[in-house]
Amino acid sequence: MSTIRTDEHDDLRTTVRAFLARYAPAHDVRIWDESGTYPENLFREIARLGWYDVVTGDDTADETAGLLITLCEEIGRASSDLVALFNLNLSGLRDLHRWGTPEQRETYAAPVLAGAARLSIAVSEPDVGSDAASVTTRAERSADGWIVNGQKTYCEGAGLPGAVMELVARVGGGGRKRDQLAVFLVPVDHPGVEVRRMPALGRNISGIYEVFLRDVALPATALLGAPGQGWQILKERLVLERIMISSGFLGSVAAVIDLTVHYANEREQFGKALSAYQGVTLPLAEMFVRLDAARCAVRRSADRFDAGLPCEVESTMAKYLSGQLYAESSALAMQIQGAYGYVRDHALPMHHSDGIIARVVAGPPSVQLDFIARSMGLGASR
Repeated sequence: MSTIRTDEHDDLRTTVRAFLARYAPAHDVRIWDESGTYPENLFREIARLGWYDVVTGDDTADETAGLLITLCEEIGRASSDLVALFNLNLSGLRDLHRWGTPEQRETYAAPVLAGAARLSIAVSEPDVGSDAASVTTRAERSADGWIVNGQKTYCEGAGLPGAVMELVARVGGGGRKRDQLAVFLVPVDHPGVEVRRMPALGRNISGIYEVFLRDVALPATALLGAPGQGWQILKERLVLERIMISSGFLGSVAAVIDLTVHYANEREQFGKALSAYQGVTLPLAEMFVRLDAARCAVRRSADRFDAGLPCEVESTMAKYLSGQLYAESSALAMQIQGAYGYVRDHALPMHHSDGIIARVVAGPPSVQLDFIARSMGLGASR
């Protein structure tokens, strides 16, 4: 598949960069991160520009992923946390477009497209992480719909104003665990729902939340798709989600490298600029090479997605490469910049803390490598 970008992508990149310089300048992003503030105006403007419309068409016949990786990489230059929020809205809108009824799209998608609401997802639980099929939150049928009880954790953006969660719950028994799952649309201010923000090292703009559900009465119209389709919804969602998250990490890595190159050229020690020392330049050059390789992996995944070809393995490899690279490049930048990089007066501390979670979000490295190993035919007898 071709990974050569067109003039359209270059024009989009220029437009996005100018937009972010106006609505998400570095100083403002740093303040949002330090204060844990959600930039409502930024996401209203994103909605006004129609960036969410990319996922409301037939994404097997256009350049959905090709456009999204350009958008997400540029947003990632400002903050991978902003990419996470953008991705949650996009992925939720795509789920509503693919699985929702016209009424659900009017109720839940229209406010997001208007910039008045946002979407989140609730899968993980205190004892359930990568093994999503093992969730214990349960939905029981009632006369008017469903009653849900359980607890969710690490739900990014779930406590933000106007948030609606795609909540994964168990609806049946017997057979495979994955065939017992369903997805429900649950506003966070619905009676019986309690949301608490969790103190965390990073992702301070979106926030990470735990959710308690006590006899939450949902109407029948809250069910997205059909009972038992929860696993399929999650599986289809995750491929494009990984591609978007990976491209956001690329933008963050590029920003970290740019910051560090500038510092190395300006900072002098022992009568020479730091960039005169191979102990500084060679590790940065290696990171630059790895960034280019990871970008090729992300673009290949996007090309295959837009061509309607299988790309679950390719998107997993892209996520593995980009997540590792973000964590390692931000740690290297911190090492090179020393005490200067440790002080919260520029973006590096934010990137360093957000880079740590980059390894884990959308699947930790061990799970991703295990999936890749099985795609190679290893462990076939298990």
